[in-house]
Amino acid sequence: MPDLEERACEIFQWHIEDWKALDKRVTGPEFEIGGYKWRILLFPLGNGVPDQVAVYLDSAEPREQPDNTWHACAHFALLMSNPNDPTVYTSHFAHHRFTVDEADWGFTRFTEIKKLEAPLDQRGVSLIDKGQTVITAYVRVYDDPTGVLWHNFINYDSKAMTGYVGLKNQGATCYMNSLLQSLFFTNYFRKSVFEIPTAEDEPSKSVALALQRVFYQLATSSNSVGTTELTRSFGWNSLESFMQHDVQEFNRVLQDNLEGKMKGTAAEGAIQWLFVGKMKSYIKCINVDYESSRVENFYDIQLNVKGCKTLRDSFANYIDVETLDGDNKYHAEGHGLQDARKGVIFETLPPVLHLQLKRFEYDIERDAMVKINDRHEFPLDIDLADFVAEGEEKRKAGPNGFKYTLHGVLVHSGDLHGGHYFALLKPERDGKWYKFDDDRVTMATMKEVLDENYGGGEPMENLAGMTMAMRQTNRHKRFTNAYMLVYVRDNTMDEVLKPLAASDIPEHLQRRLDDERIAQENKRKERDESMLYFNARIISDVDFKAHDGFDLFNPLTPTAGKILRVRKQDSFATFREVVAASYGRAEDQIRIWTLVKRQNDTVRTDIPIPDSDLNTTMEAIKEKYGTRAQAEMKCYIEFFDQSSGSPNAKAASEAQNGTIMIFTKYYDPSTSTLEGVGRIYVQKTAKVGDIVGNLNEMKGLPVNTPLKLFEEIKPTMIEPMKMKSTFHQCEIQGGDIIVFQKDLTPKEVSELTAQNARVGIPQYYEYIYNRIVVQFKPKYDEDGTLPTYSIELSKKSTYDQVASKLAEKLGVDPLHIQFTSASAPNGLPKSAIKRLTNLQLQEMLTHVYVHQGAGLNVIYYEKLDMSIVELESKRLIKVTWLGPTLKDETTHELLLLKTSTMNVLVDALLPKVKLEPNGTQKLRTFGVFNGKLIKEYGPMDPITAIHESLAIYVEEIPVDELSRKDDEQVLSCFHFQGDVSRMHGIPFRMVIKEGELFVDLKARIRARLGMNEKDFAKVKFILFRIPGKINSLNDDDILSEVEFRAGDAIGLDHIDKSGRSNRLGLEKAITIRG
Repeated sequence: MPDLEERACEIFQWHIEDWKALDKRVTGPEFEIGGYKWRILLFPLGNGVPDQVAVYLDSAEPREQPDNTWHACAHFALLMSNPNDPTVYTSHFAHHRFTVDEADWGFTRFTEIKKLEAPLDQRGVSLIDKGQTVITAYVRVYDDPTGVLWHNFINYDSKAMTGYVGLKNQGATCYMNSLLQSLFFTNYFRKSVFEIPTAEDEPSKSVALALQRVFYQLATSSNSVGTTELTRSFGWNSLESFMQHDVQEFNRVLQDNLEGKMKGTAAEGAIQWLFVGKMKSYIKCINVDYESSRVENFYDIQLNVKGCKTLRDSFANYIDVETLDGDNKYHAEGHGLQDARKGVIFETLPPVLHLQLKRFEYDIERDAMVKINDRHEFPLDIDLADFVAEGEEKRKAGPNGFKYTLHGVLVHSGDLHGGHYFALLKPERDGKWYKFDDDRVTMATMKEVLDENYGGGEPMENLAGMTMAMRQTNRHKRFTNAYMLVYVRDNTMDEVLKPLAASDIPEHLQRRLDDERIAQENKRKERDESMLYFNARIISDVDFKAHDGFDLFNPLTPTAGKILRVRKQDSFATFREVVAASYGRAEDQIRIWTLVKRQNDTVRTDIPIPDSDLNTTMEAIKEKYGTRAQAEMKCYIEFFDQSSGSPNAKAASEAQNGTIMIFTKYYDPSTSTLEGVGRIYVQKTAKVGDIVGNLNEMKGLPVNTPLKLFEEIKPTMIEPMKMKSTFHQCEIQGGDIIVFQKDLTPKEVSELTAQNARVGIPQYYEYIYNRIVVQFKPKYDEDGTLPTYSIELSKKSTYDQVASKLAEKLGVDPLHIQFTSASAPNGLPKSAIKRLTNLQLQEMLTHVYVHQGAGLNVIYYEKLDMSIVELESKRLIKVTWLGPTLKDETTHELLLLKTSTMNVLVDALLPKVKLEPNGTQKLRTFGVFNGKLIKEYGPMDPITAIHESLAIYVEEIPVDELSRKDDEQVLSCFHFQGDVSRMHGIPFRMVIKEGELFVDLKARIRARLGMNEKDFAKVKFILFRIPGKINSLNDDDILSEVEFRAGDAIGLDHIDKSGRSNRLGLEKAITIRG
């Protein structure tokens, strides 16, 4: 194990003189290696495996250690050999972290017992010779500078081991966690974040407050800190937390957001001081005294890895000078074409350097992003004075003014399509390095900080001689490398890393988090206490009689019955006492039945809980009579009058004479109502017709009223009962439900049918099975005046029937209503529901069926100015009109016949927009996807040619484009961020005028975009040449002198603030809205 720090390596031999005299378990003599005591632990007859000798290396250190983190790391081999010929042996090797809990490690199947005295080679030599053998331990002890060598991380405590805590990963936020830890340990930055006023902010809407909370918790918490509230303040949903983003982009967007929050506060200017430097782009003529230059700010520096072996090479490459000569001479104003040198130089460097190593690049040949895994070395200390321009800033800085020390290494392990991010940071100037890997923090060695993150791995030609394990290690090294370096300037380090005082933390933040901590502790206590209790739902006759659906009650209605909180260790006697008291009854006048869910999904009474269980705990009662899978226990309480005698005596007599308890319901077709009537006791041998008189009496009907009886088996099975059959023949058992109604005359049936009444019990049950309450919400209701309607319907209602019901409420024609489905995750409007005559309500809802009482069924409605029939023959197209500047954009929705052409689209748009009086009056229509121009449409192109994924733009063709001279070219322009593959915004065209300097073309571009000076100053320009060459553009360039080919374009590199940037389908642009 060459990468580990070896402390000692020694050999110990244990000579065994009489193998057969050994006990079942025996330990050898103690020996010391590497400062630790060891011994060999031997099981001659096996340890759990009887036919195998078991041999272990055992730590002989005391089992009770004052330090509970005590451990020893060793790589060892155990051998058993012939005492006279050590070349005859068997061996095994392993490595282990020996602890108090795992003090021995080795091999339960060291060798078969039957082979001990059997010859191992042709010489006839065995391991044991005349009862003698030798067991040898080769032990190599390693130092453990990080404290986690071969650690299993069970019960690992980052705070206790390192003094720091990590950040929880929400799914793919390790890239964010690594940067946040780096910013946290940039103490000047952390202090500045705390200086932003946030006392009145909401954490979920304020990035500053959410970041303050994360920083405060990182400093004070004993456990890893969550970032959900922070990402929520960004305006991200849970899906965005499962998408990996670019760290540089995230850092820039976060800094931009915070810089805005710091304006006008004590923190104003902090980010500028910490991270912002200046660089100069220049072109200097060789033979004449002329120089064109531009100075701009930078927040980070992107350095090439490809072709650069070291960080210094990357800086040299960055300021590398290009000579413009021959056909590529520079046109200097007043001097004509001249040989010149073109390059960049740093004018000043900030206290904290964020160096972005370009591990991810766009490969023109592959037309794809690739990861650069080349070896790239970076030092602990670096002097960057050679890369800073001579001048006043450099003189003021002095000879040591640009010396930097490494403070952080942010690492990516993986490839382009995924991987893991972590950070190696040195929180204190003279402190140790630590590895921050999401929620785990460990100490780090210098090898982990530097060598292991250079990348590259072993050359391919060396792989042939490697084992599989070595190849895997090499592969990990190859794909694990630094992608961002943080250096702190030596002369500002004390200020940048100055520890925060208690007074630096806002009082309101401490108060708020302390209150939350107390609330969380109280919730935890409640959770702990809840483990001692469960809920019991008690159903009585009152609940049954009020219920108008299936079963004895609606199990999905939270308010059904009475909920009692039951202590698991209370006896059934105590529970019965509480139940009786809650109903104002004596204990001897109630009987408690268990309610169970049958196989057909109905809930019925099962058996009464007997007196023999009075002393049984309620936890055991629930296990015995309830359903384990259900959190609560359901019971039915039966009341007895004083004259009825003891309920338990009654239960005994019922069991003896075959009496069962059944429940009865009554249905009234004239009012279409169902109600619970009560319970009745019958003998199984009695005939069904025998209870007609009892039922009439219970309902208050004349005794001779003819009835129809049905058994409620399950919602879709309501079976008629034969009056002459016995209850046993009808398979009626205790707890079953019988529903009855009057036996209607033909005249009554006819009259009720004419009124659309449900004349029979089966029809009513079919209705309540399909009954559903739907909320109809307005799709557009900006002023909040349109009502929401809750309408009871059948799932089998057709589209037109649903529309008619809602139309009655709205007072409109049913055909002038359009429905939109609701999105399942959030309930927001999703897509329009097409009108089909056979479409049923259950198909219109996003979920097919929701059992009565559960969930919320939502459909959005919109009142139309036209018939839905006419509307569905048209297509709604969103068109964005671009005004004189691309900033002046307005979006319009056009409803066009599906057979329309682009001419019709433009004609429909014109009344909604205003053309410039002095404009060309000529319009151009084009489609864009992720910032890339896909297609320009002709007037006769059908609108069916517009793909739904495209954004459609219409603009008035600029005057200078239509009136350009024959020798003037029109060049496409596009926006991108970082890499040309990451396009965003709206592409446009510019006329390249003869002899025009690029600085003047930029002024026209700025006017075309409508950008302010501050934002426009941050834009970098490149010239993209087919087949993929990229040239930087300078103010003195004259593009009219360039020979362009089809596909050449001007690229504008700047941050996408729209959130619509292309990521080759992998991710979208980072936006922070809080």
